[in-house]
Amino acid sequence: MNKRKFKFVFIGAGSSVFTMRLVGDILTEKCLEEGELALVDIDEKVLDEVSVAVKKLVKYTGRKFNVSAYTDFRDAIDNADFVFFTFATGGYDRWKKDIEICTRHGVLQSVGDTIGPGGIIRTLRTIPVVMDIAGEMEKRCPDAWVINYSNPEGAVCLALQKYTKIRSFGLCHGTPNTAKRLADKVFKVDPGRLQYRAAGINHITWFTHLAIDGEDVYPQLMDKLRETGMDKEEPISADLFRIYGLYPAPSDRHVSEFFPFFLKEKVLKEQDYTWKNNDFKVVDGWREEARQLFDRVLKEDDQIYYDEFLRGSGETATHFMRALVTGEPAVEMVNVINRGYIENLSNDIIVEIPTFIDSFGLHPQKIGCLPEGIAAKCETLGREYSLAVEAAVTGDYNKALQAMYLDPLVANCDYPERLLDELIKENLDLLPAKWHNR
Repeated sequence: MNKRKFKFVFIGAGSSVFTMRLVGDILTEKCLEEGELALVDIDEKVLDEVSVAVKKLVKYTGRKFNVSAYTDFRDAIDNADFVFFTFATGGYDRWKKDIEICTRHGVLQSVGDTIGPGGIIRTLRTIPVVMDIAGEMEKRCPDAWVINYSNPEGAVCLALQKYTKIRSFGLCHGTPNTAKRLADKVFKVDPGRLQYRAAGINHITWFTHLAIDGEDVYPQLMDKLRETGMDKEEPISADLFRIYGLYPAPSDRHVSEFFPFFLKEKVLKEQDYTWKNNDFKVVDGWREEARQLFDRVLKEDDQIYYDEFLRGSGETATHFMRALVTGEPAVEMVNVINRGYIENLSNDIIVEIPTFIDSFGLHPQKIGCLPEGIAAKCETLGREYSLAVEAAVTGDYNKALQAMYLDPLVANCDYPERLLDELIKENLDLLPAKWHNR
């Protein structure tokens, strides 16, 4: 990209603090000197608030960015360079309803936005929106990059890469954050000294290599987990390491959902796991903290609040943009369709792997083979994503039901088809017409 003026579009800008942090990263990136920040959200009230806050942040930095706001993405995407997906179709309340329905059917989910019946119904209502946006992008900004943060991450990335012509990549901070936590809390070294490789499926990747200053430290990991108490803080991750031989990311909150054994009433009564069925108390707390910070930016002109959004979000989007714009290489975890990168997984499933980026684009790295037990788990999960995405794109009920029958958490449900039917019925207002005519 031989230019310095860029247009960034944020679809789902009502994720106010997350949007502000991404904007903060852009405003502190030297190679992104000026341009337009186009904010999109269907909630006009929230959109107005975010627009005011972003304008204040831009003014504070003195950068040359115009800020615009739209309730219809079609009005925003003309000539875009980068389009961020940060939306959640149905929003927070629908997510809560997903968990409520699944719980009533005996399926417990510690998150419910990636896997499980909660992840499947989210796929069914999210992918049609993704396809609609991508279809318009093919006409209005065919050379733009989609940077996806919307969950289910793997499903969205698979849909974009398999069914559209739009260039895209999906990012998740889970693996690098877990690596940082291992460096800080387990090995007690500066995170910059820890080198790692990981691969798998979004929200359950596995570290294939761990080294400090080039020295393999994997043989020390179990002892270090016990010495530091991390085996008690993240007991499911430690248990999976003991069983499979590789340590998983991004934390018990996510990885527990990929197995049918941990999130059971009996087990949860016996084990003092931090993450149980999602009652949203923790998430509500996070949202309240974010809202308080956002309100301070809206109401006050205090440097401390602006600096909070300029100190670095921990997300890696600007690393990619810098590499694409300047050619300065970067390597990050990205969700891409497998093309032999993981040799013992099928070539058409979505995987999360280290990816080299430069001005020529994305170059996913070869991993080789994963251990057989892990590969089998990834293969099944990848197939579930493929079925769910196909169901979302085509409206094929049987494909959705097949995804349900593959899902590990649905093993805890007596009547999977009844659960799927209830989830679909509850979401008809957010699903295409073809789902209404079953």
